[in-house]
Amino acid sequence: MPRFLLWQASRQPGLLVGGVVFNVIWMLCQAVWPYLLGRAIDDGVAARSSNVLIWCAALLGVALVQVLAGMMGHRMAVKNSVRASLRVGRLVGHHSAETGAAITATTSSGEIVATASGDAGAMGSMLDVSSRLVGGIVAYLVVSGIMVSTSVPLGLAVLIGVPLLAFLLSLLIRPLSKLQTEWRQQTGLLTAIGADTVAGLRVLRGIGGEEEFVARYAARSQEVRRAGIGVARLQSWLDGLQVWLPGLFLAFIVWYGARLVLAGEITAGELVSFYGYATFLVLPLRTVVDAAQTFARGIVAVRRILDVLRIEPGARDVAQSGSPGRASAPPTGAELADVASGVVVRPGLFTGLVDPSPDDAAAVATRMGRFEDDLHRVSPVLWGGIDHTTVPIAEVRKRIVVSDAHPHLFGGPLLEGLDVHRVRNPQEVSTDTSQIRRVRRALDQASAMETVEGLAEGLQETVAERGRSFSGGQRQRLSLARALLADAEVLVLIEPTSAVDAHTESQIAESLREAREGRTTVVVSASPLLLDKMDVIQVMRSGRVMGIGTHATLMRQDDAVGALYRSVVARTMSAAEPAEGEHIDDASTGAIDTLWHQAEHTGAIPNVGTENARGVTDAAAHR
Repeated sequence: MPRFLLWQASRQPGLLVGGVVFNVIWMLCQAVWPYLLGRAIDDGVAARSSNVLIWCAALLGVALVQVLAGMMGHRMAVKNSVRASLRVGRLVGHHSAETGAAITATTSSGEIVATASGDAGAMGSMLDVSSRLVGGIVAYLVVSGIMVSTSVPLGLAVLIGVPLLAFLLSLLIRPLSKLQTEWRQQTGLLTAIGADTVAGLRVLRGIGGEEEFVARYAARSQEVRRAGIGVARLQSWLDGLQVWLPGLFLAFIVWYGARLVLAGEITAGELVSFYGYATFLVLPLRTVVDAAQTFARGIVAVRRILDVLRIEPGARDVAQSGSPGRASAPPTGAELADVASGVVVRPGLFTGLVDPSPDDAAAVATRMGRFEDDLHRVSPVLWGGIDHTTVPIAEVRKRIVVSDAHPHLFGGPLLEGLDVHRVRNPQEVSTDTSQIRRVRRALDQASAMETVEGLAEGLQETVAERGRSFSGGQRQRLSLARALLADAEVLVLIEPTSAVDAHTESQIAESLREAREGRTTVVVSASPLLLDKMDVIQVMRSGRVMGIGTHATLMRQDDAVGALYRSVVARTMSAAEPAEGEHIDDASTGAIDTLWHQAEHTGAIPNVGTENARGVTDAAAHR
């Protein structure tokens, strides 16, 4: 933890030093005030008017310097806090993106959001209060020297009393920190529930789970409320004691100083000075208490930040001593082979993966993208005969793109969220006509142009977080357009049309084949409309290849592989329903169901070639 804090401080040394310098100057000006005021009073009592004017001019000069130092010190403190918070927030965000699925396996999304926002801010506050703390300590030492040199008894009373007050107040900080930690944990859990619910809101509505969610959220909210009340109760005691104890202390200083004046040991001006010093020292006292609270919260926050940053990404380039050098990237058009499943993806072909368990087929497809190296120790993927865990990750990410079954849309302008690989100046986005043409072509190929045209600002529309303003089918089609824009050498699509209606799916199947013609494409799907476009289909059971063929041959194949394939495809057709907000003609569904019922009863579908089968579907869809 200290190394991380020092590293963060080293990234903004100018701001930290500037903040310390200006706060020291401000504190010293505040400390000089009682001395100048006391001298002015003594000279005024002694009728030395010229000296009084000098001391008053000095007070004015100190006041001006203090104003400027306070202004600059505040600017430096805010910059320290904001920059540190933003840098840590970005660091957590980038690390979360690089870590991928590995971070969500151990940490909820709500906790990550709370860390990137709340905890990063708490750490920034540590740098803010540090400059004020240093200024307070320097001023305390200076004032201590002045007081002891003026009156040893009264100086010692002040010097002993202020640390004693700080110690008494610090007794409340540890239990307060414990309560704040509990409140922070409860807040993170509540945020996680909220984030998970937003992500699955449509599903909750579909299964009638709103009441269950409301009950869970209400229960967790009450726990957060109780924890917050505990924090507020103890905080109120601490805030009250910060006023009451220094007040008692000042009353004691005035009483003791008055006795010394009556005894002739100090002058009336010196008594005023000591009262001013005692009053001023309350400020460093509060700064120390504030710093202790801030550091208590900050330490908890830094621990949580480090917990997130310590999560290792599922896939990474590791240079180990004594290990052989990392392999060079395979040539363009290299074959992909998943050893455990027996899936072989030949270059330039449309390959379909079909399994009764979609998750098993999706697992094979995901392994090709190399997201978790631990899986590849058991089930390596060979890319051009090379274990692709030895290929630099940057090369894998550039050449193999995987679009999973539940893609997310990025917040911000839609154009930037779709064309993510294009580095551009935001002011030039609207004038880049070549980019607009490419994006529109991809949207057409994904049957998503209608969605964009329905937006008030079109491609410049600001997308809400996770694209929650779009329906499931719209998000899926926009994500497909984004995947096509990546123009990857190998594109892996997992259930790319599961949320769209049959007519749209037919259009996507046609245009997808055209868009990826001659390039390697892997599609995990059980949709006959998509599978009919495949060059080769690999039929799997429990993640193992049982046989291969085309859609037409597998539909007629009279063996276990053909029967397995037909059972998966027929089940998909019988379960097909329009996506929310989308429609499909009843005649289309009825015609297709009739066709597949024939296959179930006869064990084979009538010999309709690829083009004929497509014609039957299209005719039914437009009847």
